Amino acid sequence: MEGTSRTLPYTIRFVGLLGSHSLGRNPKFMATAVYLGRELIRQRISLAYGGGNIGLQGAVASTVFTNGGLVRGFIPRYIATRRVYGATYGVEHTVSSNYYKYFEMNHAVEAFIILPGGVDTMEGLFTLISWASKGLHNRPIGLLNIDGYFNNLLKFLDDAVRQNFMASSQRKLFISSFFVDELLDKLEFAKAFPGPGISYDEFVNPGRLDLELHL
Repeated sequence: MEGTSRTLPYTIRFVGLLGSHSLGRNPKFMATAVYLGRELIRQRISLAYGGGNIGLQGAVASTVFTNGGLVRGFIPRYIATRRVYGATYGVEHTVSSNYYKYFEMNHAVEAFIILPGGVDTMEGLFTLISWASKGLHNRPIGLLNIDGYFNNLLKFLDDAVRQNFMASSQRKLFISSFFVDELLDKLEFAKAFPGPGISYDEFVNPGRLDLELHL
């Protein structure tokens, strides 16, 4: 679960989390979610997430909250009233829809981390990517590619660029890593250098080895 290490403190102070309200079948998902929560605490980074106390989102939020970190949950009202996902850790903010959940989270955070998930997670991810491609926000978006979960998605996006269905600039909005530490480094770099130019991988890997797909 560990990748690169760094000695300088992060300037990112608040991250938004998207991911499943299920734990999935792979035990590495849960283990990495807990490690992510611990690393956020260690780096003194606060968390915004989709509310509730179950699944991968719940594992991260529980770890941050029980260790004294700041947690804010953004959850649609129709879900919150039925307690579909259980009680929310930290401060709960009810919103009218998933669209406004992403909207409010986007205003609260400086970067996004995407954990493995299904349709709802993909909806949030592509909403954020669409907004960023239109210049509506500049928060870096990082996929935590646990055990290669997002490999097929990344291959699909590369093919979309090759087939001219997606601009290469849109493809670059996706940052990915197997490792929590490395992903946080990439998000920090993207926050520091949000405009066009040298990428994080080019900066730390001048030999231009492929660090993105991890196939």
